[in-house]
Amino acid sequence: MPSTISTKTALLAIGLVAALPVAALAEQSPARDALKQHCTGDYMDYCSAYAPGGPEVEACFKANLKKLSAGCSAAIIAYKKEQRATRRVSEAR
Repeated sequence: MPSTISTKTALLAIGLVAALPVAALAEQSPARDALKQHCTGDYMDYCSAYAPGGPEVEACFKANLKKLSAGCSAAIIAYKKEQRATRRVSEAR
């Protein structure tokens, strides 16, 4: 399956998955909901030996980058776009 995301984008986005459980509880959004829905299986398949939100999970996702599901990859991209847009709005205020 060809990847539609760059490695740099994916590596930057993987960090958000590491913090997913805490972030998802702190503030809900469609992109966060998608992350939880589409990346939980990848977490369980590849990284459940590590506590959610820890640096080990981020490293695990990076190590398994090519194995992530298409849904998880798409959710990561959508989340990063939402975060950039939210930052731009906050900076404009």
